[in-house]
Amino acid sequence: MTELSIAIGGLRTAILTSDAEVAAVIQTRYKGFLSPGPPDWRIEVAARPAAARPPAGDIVVRRDGGPRRFSVKRQDFGGTLDLAERCGHVALVPGEIAIESFLRIAYSLALVDERGLLPHASCLVRADKAFLFCGPSGSGKTTVAGLSHDAIVLTDELPVVRVVDGRAIAYGTPFWGELARGGEDLTVPLAGIYFLRQARQHAVEPIGPRSALERLLPNVLFFAREGDLPGRAFGIAADLIEAVPTFDLLFRRDPGFWEVIANA
Repeated sequence: MTELSIAIGGLRTAILTSDAEVAAVIQTRYKGFLSPGPPDWRIEVAARPAAARPPAGDIVVRRDGGPRRFSVKRQDFGGTLDLAERCGHVALVPGEIAIESFLRIAYSLALVDERGLLPHASCLVRADKAFLFCGPSGSGKTTVAGLSHDAIVLTDELPVVRVVDGRAIAYGTPFWGELARGGEDLTVPLAGIYFLRQARQHAVEPIGPRSALERLLPNVLFFAREGDLPGRAFGIAADLIEAVPTFDLLFRRDPGFWEVIANA
C-alpha cells in the first residue's frame, strides 16, 4: 500500500492505494501540492476496469447511511465520503480524469467544515493580495489569467476561498482549466471579487451584496443537495460576499483592466 499526502486549501489528505498507476498520477499531477505530515483526511483509492463507453458527465452525490456520509458516483468512479470520520474510499478507472473529478467533489464537501468553498474562478495575486475573477465557462477566466503576466496564478479554474474570523483568504490549487497547469501553493488575503463581462472598454462597476451573492452561487462547485450542507455552503458564500468588495469587471483582451481595478 502506497500512501501519498496532498494539501489543498489548508486540508491535508492522505491517499492510500495499491495501484501503481493511481500512485503515479498523484505523484505527477499533484507534485506541487504533495505535503507530508499528519493528515486531516484519509481516502483509500482502488482501481477498477474502464467501461466500454466513455465516462458520463452526470455526478450523483447522495446521503448514504447517515447525515454526514455521502455516496459519490459517476460512470468512471464510485465511492463514499464520511465527513464525520474524515475518511473515504473510492474505486475508479485509473487516470487523471477520474482522480481529479473525485478529489474536486471530496474537497467541495470537506471544505464546508473549514468554512471554505470552491468557486469557478481564476484567482491571481498582485502586491500580496488575491483577486478573484468569477464567471461561467467562456466568460474569460483563463483569458484574464493569460493576460496577467506580472501576476501569480493561484488557479485559472477552482481556487479555495475560506472565510476565517470575518476575513476572506484565497488558496492556490492544482485544479486547472484551459491553462493546463497547476496553480501556486500559496495562501493570500482576498482583496475583491470581480464578475467578468467581456466588452470594448475596461470598466469596474461596484455591485451590491444581494446581486453579488446571486451571481456567485451558480458558480460554486457543489453537488450535495441533502442534509444541512447546502444551507451551510450558502452561509459561507453570504459571509464571503460581506467580507470583500464585489464588482462587475468589463474588460477587453489586454492587461489594462488592472489599472482600472487599482483606481476603482
